[in-house]
Amino acid sequence: MDTKLTLRLDADIIERIKIYASKQQKSLSALTEELYKSFLLKTDDNSLSDIRSPIARKYKGIISSTDFDADTPKTHFLREKHLK
Repeated sequence: MDTKLTLRLDADIIERIKIYASKQQKSLSALTEELYKSFLLKTDDNSLSDIRSPIARKYKGIISSTDFDADTPKTHFLREKHLK
C-alpha cells in the first residue's frame, strides 16, 4: 500500500535530485523508495536479503561457531603473522 510522505529539503538539492531522476527515467517517489530500501538492506544484519550474491546467500550460516577452534597451531601462526 502506497502512502503519501512529505519531505523538506533544500531547494538546490531538490532541483539536482529532479535532474538525476529525469536522467534515470524514474519518478522522485521511485528514486526515494529505492534509496531507503538500499539503506535498510545495508543496516539489517539479521536478514539474508542483505547478501546479494546467490552463492554467499546459499552458504551463509553453514559453518557453526563450534566448528572454529581458536587454539589451533594454524590460528596462532596466522594471528602472529597478521597482527604484527
